[in-house]
Amino acid sequence: MKDAFILGAGFSKAINPQMPTMAELSSEAIAELKKSPFGVPETLYALGENVELWMSYLSQSQPWLRENDNMYNLSLSGRIRQIIKECIEESTSAAVSTSAPEWLNPLVMQWHRGSATIITLNYDTLVERASTTLSVSDNREGISLEHIYPPHFSDIRSRTGSPWSSNPLNTFTYLKLHGSINWHYSGREDFYGETIYYSPVSSWGEDLSVIERDSREQSNDKDTLIIPPVSEKTTYFNNETVRSLWQQASSALEAATRVFVIGYSLPISDLGMRFFLQHAQPIEGTPMYIIDKAPDVVTRYRELLPKLSIRNDFVEGNNPVADFVKQYPAIPNNQG
Repeated sequence: MKDAFILGAGFSKAINPQMPTMAELSSEAIAELKKSPFGVPETLYALGENVELWMSYLSQSQPWLRENDNMYNLSLSGRIRQIIKECIEESTSAAVSTSAPEWLNPLVMQWHRGSATIITLNYDTLVERASTTLSVSDNREGISLEHIYPPHFSDIRSRTGSPWSSNPLNTFTYLKLHGSINWHYSGREDFYGETIYYSPVSSWGEDLSVIERDSREQSNDKDTLIIPPVSEKTTYFNNETVRSLWQQASSALEAATRVFVIGYSLPISDLGMRFFLQHAQPIEGTPMYIIDKAPDVVTRYRELLPKLSIRNDFVEGNNPVADFVKQYPAIPNNQG
């Protein structure tokens, strides 16, 4: 049995309501950009207050603009990534300072036991922090980021020349298709062949650990790898490590015998993800469970993926994620 999960912003929101949606991040980022002494290009307002579209436009060189204008736009794109990072870090710190919901650790443990593939569109590190808290090995160690991230990512601490590795562990795979607030790169438009680093995070409920604080200092000369969830991601896909993330996610979905979508509403603006899901479909009739509060999300998936068995067993209700986690171990594999 091969389970694949797709996590959207609704998943983080279910963990803690303080976690921001993309609309909330857009409002925060745009408010900050308006404080810039050089202002915001008027062209952007035609796109609406949608920071995803703003990032897509700003990160690419436009042929009708002078070079200095394109460079300014690229700088604004970097500023948006920094604002998003700071906003999510603040929300994450507030979330992990409280108790995790009762369903989170059991779910992560089920992922671990089943070696599931988790495909997420979120930038936050809530899953990583919950994972490091669990005791999953004989010596009561938690799951490290090295265990769940793809092998071609490097721990930021390796930049000091000291090798860093943890004991091997058969666990779930965590693929963050849109980047993460703890992933670091040069910030250059062309970063083909460049190493992408990740920095460790503290466990749930801990204050900022010495390891996390030190790793942040080692990434001061790096930019945060945050990929806007829109159709035009060409600049970011020039890096083969980023491409590999999507290729691994595609292979996992194609081989999945069950797919679970938690909190991802399949927005019309995310054309790239829509094309991806159409391409990476498992065999016809494979059950895809939608876990969401909005019933209209089910209709979107049924229209996009008519060959799959789109199920609405865990839609609506006060806490559909908690309801799903309780029943997840008992869900049969032959429902279609």
